[in-house]
Amino acid sequence: MKILFCHTGDSPFASKDTAIFNSIDSTSVFCFSSSSKVMIPFVFLKQFWFLLIRLFSAKIYIAQFAGYHSFLPGIFAKLTGRPLLIISGGTDCVSFPAIRYGNFYKSGLGLFTKWSYQLSTHLAPKHYSLYDYDYRYDSSIPLKQGIKNFVKGINKPVTVITNGYDDTKFYRSSEKIKNSFITVSGGFEYPFQVALKGIDLILQAAERFPECSFTIVGVPVWKKLDVRSNNVTLLPPQKNTDLPSLYSKHQFYLQLSMAEGFPNALCEAMLCECVPIVSNVFSMPEIIDNSGFVLEHRKMDELIPLLNNAINDSGFNDKSILARKLISENYPLSLRTEKLKKLVLSLIK
Repeated sequence: MKILFCHTGDSPFASKDTAIFNSIDSTSVFCFSSSSKVMIPFVFLKQFWFLLIRLFSAKIYIAQFAGYHSFLPGIFAKLTGRPLLIISGGTDCVSFPAIRYGNFYKSGLGLFTKWSYQLSTHLAPKHYSLYDYDYRYDSSIPLKQGIKNFVKGINKPVTVITNGYDDTKFYRSSEKIKNSFITVSGGFEYPFQVALKGIDLILQAAERFPECSFTIVGVPVWKKLDVRSNNVTLLPPQKNTDLPSLYSKHQFYLQLSMAEGFPNALCEAMLCECVPIVSNVFSMPEIIDNSGFVLEHRKMDELIPLLNNAINDSGFNDKSILARKLISENYPLSLRTEKLKKLVLSLIK
């Protein structure tokens, strides 16, 4: 048996799933990565030969997210009668015109994303909201989001498989600094990233809370942020192994994103007993349950009292312990491994 797995770049998501697929059987991996739009046709050609060489050994095609990279696997799957499993993650499920974000906002990428879903055999979104969701966090964003609302008439089997985490790698290892907040982001090469991840809200909030400290991780040296207060610390991208100690020092983890599928950083910070403060989007309110605070709308006049409630909350220790427990019990890596294995094996029978 041969599993053909296509993704768009090395990431914790891709690494974890590659390990899971390899535990089932031999897995060939193709990374569809291009430095510019001009290079995309050449990457398509490279992927075509990758798939053609493995045509007779492939038993299943798997794509992490939908997009350009999932289209040819869909064509090969259809021609050979093999299944195509698409693991939906977030950007491949939305359209946010106000910040020019989401596969379905972009005409070309949107078409390839739509065609991929139509060619698929089975969908495995990381949360059901990625399939069908009414968005109310920011009034500038269209209400209807999720695959179902962009691929009209789609009728594919859906199995929700959430991310999974190793609580032996992420745990609290130090005392926490009072009134300290942390957030982790990447992708600052994209113009929409600051708004998408709520970094702009965090910088504004920092001015209003001089007694607190705010750490933003993942900011490259070339990126200029509008930092107007001296209680903000910008750190460059960190190794995954260095994050647990950073999380452990901070009381609160901020994830004020306009969109998130099933965020790794949030869950890993919760394992390190950070109390989460999240925006009311997609999976996040469900993930944090009663362990933290939810910003209902993208408004500063709602964020300020929410942060005041957080830093003055007498139940911090209970929330902190609950945060770790929720991730450890509800989203262990072993559970994702079990469900993904079961799904893959059912599709190749």
